Amino acid sequence: MTVDRVSGAFLVLLGLLVVWERRVLPLGTASRPGPGYVPLILALLLVIFGVILIAQGKGSKPLRSLSWDEAPHAAAILGCCLFISVLLETIGYRVTMLIVMGFLFGVMERIKWWLALMLTIGFSFGTFWLFDTLLRVPLPRGGWGF
Repeated sequence: MTVDRVSGAFLVLLGLLVVWERRVLPLGTASRPGPGYVPLILALLLVIFGVILIAQGKGSKPLRSLSWDEAPHAAAILGCCLFISVLLETIGYRVTMLIVMGFLFGVMERIKWWLALMLTIGFSFGTFWLFDTLLRVPLPRGGWGF
């Protein structure tokens, strides 16, 4: 078993799960697509690319040769995703992103404190401005209205 084949199988299974779960959303028509249209297209793309990975995965590294040097980073990112999902509505987008980006840049990546601070503030407030102000996608403001 190779890394690419395992990854491809995961993509196929994920795509099939999304196709299955998407069935509760109306598909619509070609001229008026419903809310289930884009998830279906994306899920089918996952399945197609997963099959391609499986088919071309013969020459990739064996799964046993995979080292887990980046496991702490992956665990930190997964923990940040969990943190965001729990506290985003409560403390708001900007504060949540300040905490998460500060942790990822300052603690995990260990970049210079002033660069971490600039990137954290820039990403937190910049993405909020882009989505909330420019694109008019309402983002949570939290209990403080911030």
